[in-house]
Amino acid sequence: MEAFHAFWSAPNRERNAGGVALPDYETLTLMLSALKWREKNGPIRLVTDSAGAAYFARAGLDALWNAGIDASLDALDGAIDPKRFWAAGKLEALRRAKAPCVLLDTDLILWENIGARLRGCVVAAHRESLSPDVYPAPETVFALDPGYSFPQEWDFSLPAANTAFLYLPSDELRRYYTAEAFRFMRALRGGSANSVVTMCFAEQRILPMCAAALGIGVQTLTDEHAQDEQSFVTHLWGAKREFARSPERRVEYCLGCVLRIVRDFPEWTGALEANEETRRYLDSL
Repeated sequence: MEAFHAFWSAPNRERNAGGVALPDYETLTLMLSALKWREKNGPIRLVTDSAGAAYFARAGLDALWNAGIDASLDALDGAIDPKRFWAAGKLEALRRAKAPCVLLDTDLILWENIGARLRGCVVAAHRESLSPDVYPAPETVFALDPGYSFPQEWDFSLPAANTAFLYLPSDELRRYYTAEAFRFMRALRGGSANSVVTMCFAEQRILPMCAAALGIGVQTLTDEHAQDEQSFVTHLWGAKREFARSPERRVEYCLGCVLRIVRDFPEWTGALEANEETRRYLDSL
């Protein structure tokens, strides 16, 4: 089964004075995400833009994606606001994909073979309850183009679906979901919602409503609050804030990643040595 990572560099460039830069923990997680997928499941490719492709080439990481690198996300520049919709690259990559397809976030590592958990159905990472901080009532926070309206068939009581992992076995839902996500993103004019709310609505709330409207069920890899699945899947998402507060925790995590890469993929030790940020962890082993 082929998977793809998506990296739209525009939001990253907004944060880094026009350049692309990844912190050590994101680089190491990305490496393990690609390498473990290749080891356990099959080929993986990167869907990015020209700036992203150039960055990974300079970093000596372009060979991670043994199914190649596609720079088609240049099409998003100027079309979608990268501050409001920082994960739109995932949706554009999915819009261009052909089912069956696996979308894998660069901060998610699958440690084992995924085949037995797919079984031909839609699979997301996990469900998310409709916390008003992240998923408020749309009519209270979004200012939308007057010509836009939500589809009448959508059920707004459904929990959201985290798409750090997403398997779509057919194109029907893929087309409907991505079309509606982009229709919403282009219709948003303002309102009181922050970027987490706007992006999570487009990416994670629209998906289950589209699936239900088509009579398609959505399965998940883990439970929303699961704490015992780390031997199967690791998702860095919440830990990024913790690393910002705790340098000790960041170093501990990065050392663990480096040890795992050196043990399981010794041929990638040279790439760790070539990167100034990851080299220091090798030096401390």
